[in-house]
Amino acid sequence: MNKYQDAFEKASLCCLCTDTAEEAHEYLDILKELVDKAAPKKVEKNIEGASYCPNCKVVVANKNIINDLNYCHYCGKALDWSDEE
Repeated sequence: MNKYQDAFEKASLCCLCTDTAEEAHEYLDILKELVDKAAPKKVEKNIEGASYCPNCKVVVANKNIINDLNYCHYCGKALDWSDEE
């Protein structure tokens, strides 16, 4: 869990423990999208050697274009290029 996920979880618990406005929950939903986007996810690869964003499926690298992008250039999802499972 990264620091953004941790902060989001704590903020969510605070909203559950208090009598908050519906508007606060809407803000938390928006923040959740940001937290999910910031959490790195493994790049997907196919047999032709292309690497895809796990979120939007856009090609982020292939045998002609080698990239070690930290984020997808299309949707902004954080990418994990490690070989570890």
